[in-house]
Amino acid sequence: MKVLRNGWSRRAFGGLLRRGLAAAALVAGSSLVALGAGQAGGGGAAAADGFALKDGDRVVFFGDSITDQRLYTTFVETFVVTRFPAKDVTFTHSGWGGDRVTGGGGGGIGQRLARDVVAYKPTVVTVMLGMNDGRYRAFDQQIFEIYSRGYRNIVDTLKKELPGVRITAIQPSPYDDVTRVPAFKGGYNAVLLRYSDFIAQLAASEGLQTADLNKPMVAMLATAKAVNPKLAAQILPDRVHPRASGHLVMAEQLLKAWGAPALVSAVEIDAAKRQIAKAENTAVSDASFTGGVAWTQLDRALPMPIDLTDPVIALAVNSSGFEETLNRQMLQVRGLSAGKHTLFIDGEVAGTFTDKELAAGVNLARMETPMWAQAMGVHQLTLTRANLHNTRWRNVQVPLEDEALAAVPDAITALDRVTDELRQKQRAAAQPVAHRFELKPGESGFSPVFNGTDLSGWHISKTSHHGQTQGWKVENGVLTGTQDRPGNGGILLTGKKYKNFEISLDVQPDFSCDGGLFLRSTEKGEAYQVMLDYLDGGSVGGVYGEGIKGVKGVLPNWREHWKTGEWNHLRARIEGDVPHIQVWMNGIQIVDWKDTENHLPGGATEGHIAVQVHAGNRWIPGGKHRFRNIEVRELP
Repeated sequence: MKVLRNGWSRRAFGGLLRRGLAAAALVAGSSLVALGAGQAGGGGAAAADGFALKDGDRVVFFGDSITDQRLYTTFVETFVVTRFPAKDVTFTHSGWGGDRVTGGGGGGIGQRLARDVVAYKPTVVTVMLGMNDGRYRAFDQQIFEIYSRGYRNIVDTLKKELPGVRITAIQPSPYDDVTRVPAFKGGYNAVLLRYSDFIAQLAASEGLQTADLNKPMVAMLATAKAVNPKLAAQILPDRVHPRASGHLVMAEQLLKAWGAPALVSAVEIDAAKRQIAKAENTAVSDASFTGGVAWTQLDRALPMPIDLTDPVIALAVNSSGFEETLNRQMLQVRGLSAGKHTLFIDGEVAGTFTDKELAAGVNLARMETPMWAQAMGVHQLTLTRANLHNTRWRNVQVPLEDEALAAVPDAITALDRVTDELRQKQRAAAQPVAHRFELKPGESGFSPVFNGTDLSGWHISKTSHHGQTQGWKVENGVLTGTQDRPGNGGILLTGKKYKNFEISLDVQPDFSCDGGLFLRSTEKGEAYQVMLDYLDGGSVGGVYGEGIKGVKGVLPNWREHWKTGEWNHLRARIEGDVPHIQVWMNGIQIVDWKDTENHLPGGATEGHIAVQVHAGNRWIPGGKHRFRNIEVRELP
């Protein structure tokens, strides 16, 4: 889930993936089923690498609305695909909101198991039930007996219909009685813990392995609350359904129960001795020690993409130890000269570190690297594939199963073929790629151009045709722009002009507000524009010629990478006399465009950086564009 974005070098990934994982385990035999259960235990053969899932396994996630969110489950899927790119494992997400051990809106439990689990012939099934079964009230023995009988029935049915199935029983995720006052004495999560104790006992007697999604989540919430009570309350905003931040921690527990490895790769370099001391789960070649350290690295796995720029994800990740236990892509370099050193990967700045930090080891999984971006691309395919299957299942198969329409089977088959094509594309996207690493003495070259306190170094254009709005303010480190009266927009420019450069910033525009980021701008706003047209039919991240003619820009597919209502990270680069412009959104490149010629007035090759508030009615009354962390790196 920077891990998803907030885990990158300069803005930790918390954009992986912005989804999550849970804890699971094995059962004897050739298949695996995960149910809401207690402490890890029981048997089941693991793969030769110690991980529970084997090449050829078929996994079904079964549960209620928390599974139906397709967050912890897709986090698990992405982890497996990126950490074990040579394994061919399939995943089916079969959660249904409101389910209990007796079934629910998708039918009785017999129908649900037959249609939504057994039909896929899984070798691995995860089931998480219990949240709805306790009825959100104090413990009731009669209600508990319904749950215990129903749960036993699920296990018996799976074992009968799927001989050799490996079952992991998952203890149900918590009801948040940590960041909020319990609704009754003892709280509802205490009820869920009693249900979890039963699952642990059942797992022990039936030879199941368990995964605890409750106690570690509660511990994470307590730690997060001590750090930031307000943000901690957003992890489970309705006390039941976690946001991506909580699902990521749940996924962590399931993966740990399955024996998932912490290591992505590890490289140790002794610069003084001019040698590669260690290369674990990776291949290092073409090492050079002239003018710094450089090498080619081919990792056998990818990091988990986590968006650490999302403050709630960052809080959950940092409160759970996710990266230490599951996401270590380590680089250690000893024998460097004292001072700062900048790491470049494929020519892109990954981060700047002191010689002491590098000697101790840095975790590249937290950085905005090409490997992170590749993993995020895999996760996008995971979501697309899972959502398409959900459409096939919930919008075609189930609602039409009693209609006896002749075309339905063909429609389902066609959708299954598309889903499988996406799965093949997902696996292909996860295959290892070699990257060139360079460690050079000195800073990265990025320097702030906005000080976070006032408009020093910037000025309002007096000649822009959009107007001369005075609605530029700095509040709590954030630059905001708005129309100071209806229809009056304008631009705010840097005092300095730039030629070839890269700009990095966070943006949070209000919807129905049209603005832009101007590159090589004239005083009155003639520029190459990175669009911030956040409105119906608009584009964010596209390239447009603002006030200049003849530019045939580009409108990228940006919405799948955009985080609605949150801060989003943009990085744009312009270089060359004939401008070559590249744009990244939340770490994913969405634009790589070159003009046919230089269309700036007089063929100018340098200009100001500017941000824009559009004039006229393309701005909702009272709306704002917000900018922070504005940094520039000048290029040769």
